[in-house]
Amino acid sequence: MSYKLTPTWIDVDILGWELEGDVRDCTGLFDEHDQAADDRQAIAWADLTIGTPQQWRRVEEAGGYGWYHYEA
Repeated sequence: MSYKLTPTWIDVDILGWELEGDVRDCTGLFDEHDQAADDRQAIAWADLTIGTPQQWRRVEEAGGYGWYHYEA
């Protein structure tokens, strides 16, 4: 199964992460001051939520706006 982990708005004023695939869930940000730390913690959360470690790769969104997601 493939998974997608996306930083996004999870509520009107709450930034967080959305996990899509066999398992679907969302959570708030882990570290709003350090994007790299937040990404690492979000991936760890996704692995825990899925139940097994995944090989995640960062995918830059088209358009050059800095948007990205992870795929496993």
